[in-house]
Amino acid sequence: MSGVKHAGTLELRGERLCLDFANTVGWHASDHPQEWLLSYTDLLNWSLHAGIITEQQNEQLLQDAREQPSLTEGILTRAINLREALYRIFSYVVQGHAPKSEDLAILQEAYIEAISHAHIVPKDDSFTFSWQHNEHALDFPLWSIAHSGRELLLSPELRRVKECPGDGCGWLFLDKSRNQSRRWCNGQDCGNRVRVRQHYQRRVAATSQTDDIL
Repeated sequence: MSGVKHAGTLELRGERLCLDFANTVGWHASDHPQEWLLSYTDLLNWSLHAGIITEQQNEQLLQDAREQPSLTEGILTRAINLREALYRIFSYVVQGHAPKSEDLAILQEAYIEAISHAHIVPKDDSFTFSWQHNEHALDFPLWSIAHSGRELLLSPELRRVKECPGDGCGWLFLDKSRNQSRRWCNGQDCGNRVRVRQHYQRRVAATSQTDDIL
């Protein structure tokens, strides 16, 4: 998480949009989480960074937001509620527990809202969802997130979702390694901190044993 200045500079380590969104809190599993979505502008910055919206859409939504500040407050609250529901759902799944019904209801409600704006359009030799003609809706960024969460929850990939065991980290990610051996959100970050701590503990233990002998 070094070098993070705002939501638009967060590392995208989740491998799926919904997991990256769940990770918009630093040290999610600690007693002192770091919130990165403090405003609707933060939500747009992250959405642009994650590829949900374009630069042009970002500028338009910022302009619309300035004209409807009361609406953006409600949308930010919905975004936070959706994010926390996604985090708890997938964290529970990783731990082998059934997600809480209230969290599933939040995701379901967000998904139903998203689908009401979706169009099925041709793409290459198949079809896909498109949010075309609705890009100026202030809650537009939430639609792709809700859709991603629902798709992952119903996908065989669900078994590959993991939670970083780094002290207080809790970031979620999809393990795409061939043998499912990925352990950390980032081996050079959380992984390295744990290795350094373990090395220190071994040195302390070795020193203690030497002192006992002497």
